[in-house]
Amino acid sequence: MSDLSNAFIKLSNALNGHDISFLKQACKAHFDQKNGPCYTLIDNLNTPTFLKIKHLLEEHLKEPLFYLNDFYLYTDNTFGTSWHMDTELFTFESAVNAWILLSPDTIEDPMCFISNLNDSMDRYYHNVEIDGDMCTFRNVRDRRKEIRSLNLIEEEKIHTPELRIGDVLVINPRRFHRTNIENPKHCVVIKFVYGSERGFLSKKQVPAILWPEVQIFNDLVKQHDQWEKVVLGIKRTLQTEQGFKALNAGNYPEKIELYKKMVQLL
Repeated sequence: MSDLSNAFIKLSNALNGHDISFLKQACKAHFDQKNGPCYTLIDNLNTPTFLKIKHLLEEHLKEPLFYLNDFYLYTDNTFGTSWHMDTELFTFESAVNAWILLSPDTIEDPMCFISNLNDSMDRYYHNVEIDGDMCTFRNVRDRRKEIRSLNLIEEEKIHTPELRIGDVLVINPRRFHRTNIENPKHCVVIKFVYGSERGFLSKKQVPAILWPEVQIFNDLVKQHDQWEKVVLGIKRTLQTEQGFKALNAGNYPEKIELYKKMVQLL
C-alpha cells in the first residue's frame, strides 16, 4: 500500500464468527467506559483476533506493522460525510487502515475514493474545500492547489466491492475517501503505521499547529525506542483531557450519543 496508486485491497473471509463477536464486544465495552469512538482495541493488542488481523496485513503487505489507533463507526443517512483523508498519518512514512464490517451481514459499496488524486506525489493534497460544484484541493507544504468539479468527481469516483462479515477492506488512508451512507452500517477501523530505513517519522509532515495529534505522535516516537512504549505513551496521553480531545479529533464528536446507542445493538 506504500504505492499511492492502490486505493484498496479486499481480503475475503479473513475473519471468523468468533473474531467478529470479539470486535463487537470490545466496542461495547469501550463505550461503557469512554466518551469517544477511538482506541476501542488499545487494551486488546495481544488478543488472538487483533494479532490475526495484524499478521494477515503483514503477510499481504510484506511489512511489519505497528498499531496507532482504531475507532468504531456507525453511519446512516443522518451523516453528512464528505471527502477527506487521514492527515495525522503524515507523521509517519507509511500507513494503512483495516476496515472491518460488524453489521449488517453484507454491504454494497461501503466506501469510495476520488480517482486520479493522491495517487502519486505529482497530484498530492492534504485537504479539500467544497463550495457548490467547486472542489479546491490544497497541499499545505508547498501551497499548490487544484480545482475540480464535484459532479465530475462523483461520476469518476472509485467504488469498493460488496463486503461481507469476515472480509477486511485494506485501504490507503492517504487517498481521499468517503463512507457511503445509503445503508446503515457498523464497522471498526484499525490504523497501522510502518517505516523505512529512515525510521517511522516522515520528513514531509503537516504543521502540528493545525493537527495537534501530529506533535503528540512525534514526541512519543522520539522519546521511545520500542513501539510498545509508544503505545503506553498514547494510553497516558488519553488519560488527560487535552490529550483525549486531540487523539479523538475528527471522528464526529456530535455523534457520540448516537454511537453509544447504536453500539449496544450489535
